[in-house]
Amino acid sequence: MIKIRVPATSANLGPGFDCLGLALSAYNTFSVEKSDELILEGFEERFSNENNMFVRAYRRAGGTNLHVRFEECGIPVSRGLGSSAAMTSAGILAYHLLNKSMSRQEVFMLAGEMEGHPDNAAPCLFGGLTACLKDSSGSYVFRRLPLHEKWHFTVLIPDLEVRTDEARKILPASYSRSDAAGTAAHAILMCEALRTGDTALLKQAAVDVIHEPYRKKLIPHFDTVKTIAEEAVNGVMTISGSGSACLLISDSPLDEKAVRLIRELPENWRVECLHTAEGAQMTEDGTWKAII
Repeated sequence: MIKIRVPATSANLGPGFDCLGLALSAYNTFSVEKSDELILEGFEERFSNENNMFVRAYRRAGGTNLHVRFEECGIPVSRGLGSSAAMTSAGILAYHLLNKSMSRQEVFMLAGEMEGHPDNAAPCLFGGLTACLKDSSGSYVFRRLPLHEKWHFTVLIPDLEVRTDEARKILPASYSRSDAAGTAAHAILMCEALRTGDTALLKQAAVDVIHEPYRKKLIPHFDTVKTIAEEAVNGVMTISGSGSACLLISDSPLDEKAVRLIRELPENWRVECLHTAEGAQMTEDGTWKAII
């Protein structure tokens, strides 16, 4: 069997709505092989069927059946950490590895199309910090951006699911010109702060008006957690993707007092210290290596 692993991702990073994403060191891992029938092992009962996103992506890529074993589930579902992008990307990559028939761009395009936007697919497939867009021909374009080594990344995850469609519906249908222009400026300077390690600039740039003021209403005690986290360290906390998880970017890890205060909140918040990750990988002779 071929073993594949794909990383968690945190999209938006404040003002980078639907275009910025970051790969993080929590993984979903699968073993796959060709099969005359569909065999699913290790999935939760609710996902052990043909509607499984891994299976749907594998078939959308051109496959029919396979034997897939879900070895490790490190990415929680419906928390804004790219669980659907991970499943979709892994399914497409399984087809690619078993059939050797897709280019790098074809894998990326299909993953982005199935997600509806590529902000999670790009870091999941290619790793690190990425920016992406759809060009005039309808093709997705991405670039991996430089990231300063000083940053600490802490994921704060409440025991609460937020569905992406619900988080989309809560957003306004339109925004003012000043909000659009301001968001573009903030996103550009957010990238510069992440590149240079400029924490003061990061704090100025991370302010968002497009999605966070609306989506935070779906996350109980969001403001409390943000206050505790940001007062404890030199950094900023953003909503990860559409939530409910949040991402703290800081100069240093959270101290024990802050972790305890957050864990004591009613939603049973988990606090996990992660680091940036490479993109989708497969094993060869016991060593993980990039797939595309």
